[in-house]
Formats: sequence, structure tokens, C-alpha cells
Amino acid sequence: MNPFDPYLQRIRDYNKDLEKKGRRVRVWFDDPLSGGEVTPSQATSPLILKENTAVELGGPQTAGSTFIIWTKDVSLISDGQIMLVGPDFGEANGGTLPFGQVTLVGGPAISKEIQSRLEREQYAAERLPGYMVRSTGGRIWSRVSFQALDDGLSLRSLGASIIAHLHDKLPAVTAAEIIFITSSIDDVQNLERIGAQVRKLSHDLRRERLRETADGQYICENEISCEACTDNDVCSDIREILVIRKKVNQSTSMS
Repeated sequence: MNPFDPYLQRIRDYNKDLEKKGRRVRVWFDDPLSGGEVTPSQATSPLILKENTAVELGGPQTAGSTFIIWTKDVSLISDGQIMLVGPDFGEANGGTLPFGQVTLVGGPAISKEIQSRLEREQYAAERLPGYMVRSTGGRIWSRVSFQALDDGLSLRSLGASIIAHLHDKLPAVTAAEIIFITSSIDDVQNLERIGAQVRKLSHDLRRERLRETADGQYICENEISCEACTDNDVCSDIREILVIRKKVNQSTSMS
């Protein structure tokens, strides 16, 4: 069994529970090879000021959660599927929405060795015109501009763009789907209970991989800030270990 498969099943059970509670659920299937409705076109996330914000997602005023789950079993992933539970951008009537975002990817060649690349490319896929991700990692906080809303930016097009980007940049990803939750703070908080465990497993796998490859040096390949990175505590642990190892080696060589 793949390490994340139990959590993938928990996500499926979570979705079924929301349907039983009567939440509004919409599902679209976009051709991942078509590039979706919107494609990334900016090197960095755009700056959107508060006065230019049509909808704010997550952030300090509400709940936010984001994480990625991978599996080698492609049959567990519905390629190109975008699920939305709750209102879309255009239905938010301004203000703030709680926001949950779960990306599910599959492919026989996916492993812990490319896990950090998966997370990094997911963030790169969110660099859309009129869509600003103010923080990444476990607690997502993003904004949609009035202009982007007028141009038709939706959670369907955002999801299509993320899926298309992952397919384009990572050949190991042969199937990808995405789930958005905007229905309520409680729903997103319940999602985060799963997300916290997924990120802990992700950290454990990264520690294991670094122990296998560490040769006295550690270089982080993430393109997001340390403050926003979910693996910041892992990097701190590794740096401390390397400092201790260096001191021991120096002491040994001098004796």
C-alpha cells in the first residue's frame, strides 16, 4: 500500500459525509491535456490590494486548509475531475469564504523522491492573473481581483489550470484531480484535521529521504519562503543535525 492511500480513502469518506449533510456539490471533468480554461502566465503570484479584492479565501478571518496526496495507484484518481463543495467565486457576494483545497495525483512513477517537486509545482500552478496566494503551506490565504472575476475566473478554471500544470511539468503524474471546499468554516476545519496528518506524514517521509541522501550538505529546492513552507521545521532539524555532525567531525580530526 502507498503511504498516503489511507488518507485518500479518508478524503473520499469526508466527501460522502458532506453530501449526506446536504451540501451543494458540483463536479466537472476538464480535459487535462487541453490546458483547462486558464493557464499560468506569471512568474510570481500577483499583488492584489484589499480595495481590488472581489473575494478573499481563507486567511485570518476564517478557516483555510491545503495539502496534496499522491498514490502510485492511478485507479484511485479521477483524472481531470474538479469538485466544488459550496459557493464559487461569483456566488460569494464579496467578502470572505472559508477555503479548502486538496490536490490528488497518481502515477506509477510517483515516489517520495519527487514529493517536494509535487508541492512546489502545485504552488506554481496557482500563479494566475488576478489570483493571489498570500500564503502557502497548510493554511491557504488567497484573493481574487474584481478584474479576474469579471474575466470569468472560477474555481473550475483554477482547478483546471492546476491539473493541466501538474500534467505538463511532471511526467510522473498520469492522473490528477482537485477538490475545493467553501461551504462552511466547520467543513474546512474538519478537512484540516485530515490535512494536518497528511502534512505530518509528508514531513516524516522527507526526513527519511534526507537521512538516506544527506552527505554533509542540505540544499532546499523549494521556491516558496521559509515562513510559508510546511517543511520549515524539517529544515531546521536538519540544519541542527548538520551543525552537530560538523562539530563532531572537526573534533575527531583534531584528536
